[in-house]
Amino acid sequence: MELIDTPNPNAKKIDIEVQEHTISEDLNKIEGVTSVFFGPGFVTITKEENTEWESINQDIINIFDKL
Repeated sequence: MELIDTPNPNAKKIDIEVQEHTISEDLNKIEGVTSVFFGPGFVTITKEENTEWESINQDIINIFDKL
């Protein structure tokens, strides 16, 4: 699993097929995450501008590793 940069420096994309309801709640519980968007075959996670990716990357990865 890879967190992919997007044109928005506060958003990263993950290419994966997942059930929205299975992870949306967990991702939104991460401190610093402001929104989660599900598209066909990907998820985009947006963080607060003052939150560093390095502080939340592992929490995001841990959620997807449980799938």
